Amino acid sequence: MDFLEIKEQFENKLKSDFELLELHFAPYSFGSGMTAYRIKGQIIKVIYDGKDNQVELLLSAKHDKYSNASWTTIYTGVPIDFIENGLQKLSTFDGQNA
Repeated sequence: MDFLEIKEQFENKLKSDFELLELHFAPYSFGSGMTAYRIKGQIIKVIYDGKDNQVELLLSAKHDKYSNASWTTIYTGVPIDFIENGLQKLSTFDGQNA
């Protein structure tokens, strides 16, 4: 599974509207990439490290500006578990639904 597949699956599973804020994909760097989204006033980052085959899901506080956001890591793991477990953690984090 590469970063673009992770991104597509993540976006397809989101239950709410989202705004894509940033997308970086480095196919020649082990397929690594990063996306940032705004979902219901929160900034969400998905970072994939292709070399270590790890996905991180980070969340900002509500209504933080993207450039000043402080991040809380709510999921770190392998891509195969990310879609199910990452979205579950996102939907239950602080009682907020994404």
